[in-house]
Amino acid sequence: MPQMKNREKPRIKKLGTAQMPPVNTAPSNEQGDKYALLLFYAAQSLAVILVVGGIAFSSINMMRALNAKPLDWQLCIWMTVALAFTFIFARSLSWLGVLGSVLLASKMNAWQSQENICRKAQKMGKIMPSGAAWGAMVLSQSLATRGKYKETIEVAEAEWARNGSSDKNDQTVGPTCATASFASQMEGDLKNAMLWNERTIETLGRAMENMKKPKKSLMAKAMSAQSGNYVGQVAMQVGAAYFGNANICFQQNNKRQAKENYRKAIEYLNQSPDSPQKAEILKVAKDQMAQLKHS
Repeated sequence: MPQMKNREKPRIKKLGTAQMPPVNTAPSNEQGDKYALLLFYAAQSLAVILVVGGIAFSSINMMRALNAKPLDWQLCIWMTVALAFTFIFARSLSWLGVLGSVLLASKMNAWQSQENICRKAQKMGKIMPSGAAWGAMVLSQSLATRGKYKETIEVAEAEWARNGSSDKNDQTVGPTCATASFASQMEGDLKNAMLWNERTIETLGRAMENMKKPKKSLMAKAMSAQSGNYVGQVAMQVGAAYFGNANICFQQNNKRQAKENYRKAIEYLNQSPDSPQKAEILKVAKDQMAQLKHS
C-alpha cells in the first residue's frame, strides 16, 4: 500500500508543474500603454460624435418632415431608420475600439492598459454585454498571469453574478471560470477550485450543445462551418476541468469521484483535436484510472 502512494503523488505533481505558467513580473510597456489607450479613447470619441451628429441630423429632418404640409411620411421613416443605424454603427465602433486596443496592448506587452480597458469595458455592459463579458475573461487571464489570484477570483465572481445563469455569454464566461479555478488552486482553496471547475463544465457544456443545434439563419449557417473546430477546443477545456476535479478528489482519497471525473475527462478529451497537452493529460488520466481499478 505505501508503494502505491509513492507512485500516485509524483504523477499528479509532475503534471501540475508542467501546466503551471510562469508569473509575469515584467513591467508594462509604457509606449504600448499610450498607443492602446489612444486607440481606445479615439474610437469611443468617434462613437460619441457619431451618435450626437446622427441624433442632430435625424431630429432636424424629422421636425422638417413633421411640419411639412402634407406630412412627409417618407422622410420620417428614413430618418427613423437612419437614427437606428447610427446607434448600431456607433455601438460597433465602440466595441471595435475595445477589441482593437486590447489586442494591441497584448501584442506590445502593455498589460496595464489592457487591464484598464477591460475594466472600462465591464462598465459598458448595458451598451455591449458580450463585450463586457469578453473583457472580464481577458482581465481575469491577465491578472492570473501576473500572480494576482485574489483579484482574478473577484473578477470571476462578479462576472458569474452577471452572466452565470444565462447561456448568452457561455463562450467567454467558461474560460473565466477556468481561470478562477486555477487561481483558487494557487491560493490553496481546493473546494472553490472544484466549484469553479464545475461552473466551467456547466457553461462550456451549454456552449457545446448550442453550437451543435441546427442553424436557421443564413449568418448562423455560415458561422456553423467553423463550429467544428470550436467544439473541439471547448471539449479540451471541459476535459481539463474534469481532470482538475479528478486530481483534487484523488488527493482527497475520494476514489469514486476521482474515477468518475477521470472517465469524463477522457470522454471529452477524445473529442478534442490532438495536441501535446491533450496527450499528456490523457496519459496521466488513463494511468490514474488503471490504479484506481486495482485499488
